[in-house]
Amino acid sequence: MRVIAIASPLGGTGRTTLTAHLATLLARQGQRSLAVELCAQNLLGRHLGMQEPSAKGWASLAAAGQWWADGSFDNSDGVAVLPFGAASMDTLDALHRQLQAQPRWLLDQIELLDIPADCTVLLDTPLWPSPLAQAALRCADAVLVTLEASARACAALGSVQALLQTAMAAPTEQGVLVTRFDPRRISHREALQTLREQWGGQLVPYTLHEDENIARALARAMCVGSFAPQAQSAHDLQGVCNWLAGQRAAPPSMLLAGAAPQ
Repeated sequence: MRVIAIASPLGGTGRTTLTAHLATLLARQGQRSLAVELCAQNLLGRHLGMQEPSAKGWASLAAAGQWWADGSFDNSDGVAVLPFGAASMDTLDALHRQLQAQPRWLLDQIELLDIPADCTVLLDTPLWPSPLAQAALRCADAVLVTLEASARACAALGSVQALLQTAMAAPTEQGVLVTRFDPRRISHREALQTLREQWGGQLVPYTLHEDENIARALARAMCVGSFAPQAQSAHDLQGVCNWLAGQRAAPPSMLLAGAAPQ
């Protein structure tokens, strides 16, 4: 089982979008995938075919001491989905107290899931450094940080380094993905160049372009690969998925050095 955390210290960088699409692409390639939503926005299911946000999810079950996976479902692409579900502030407080008392709680729950050994688990994390984001990083084998092409992303160098340091105990694979890139905008091109200089080989060699088709697909509860398979974003996402597969096959020494795949 491989656990990948999609994380960021910045909001609006596409963590949920990326989680849903990577899980779908893996499933369509015949690989087992499980998408776990750790974010209270509760929108992951919408990306994966649900017309309305899931009222039932793992958060309220776990806060009440029940088995957290009872709210899971499989979508038409074969992705197993564990939505966050509707949750009150009391529920969130209870979860955070549980994580404080049991730092390994999330890891233990994932290991108790009845899933195949070759399954890829993708964790859609809330904004770092929330307690659930911290828990996700501690149990991940790989971390993918999303940063939009912007000045604020360039200024977040220290925050991203701190995020990755949180995950140092477990992951051997780390990457930074630039999202929402519009090549027509000078500020985006300048930001992308700065991010390349900051992150070097740790920058994923694919950039997720700003694409209206992603928003249009979400409005129809679809992934962009189904809604507009020829869209630039669909090609970008496939490239990211292929990069992750290549990282898994690469020697550990290359991954730890942050070298770009050949």
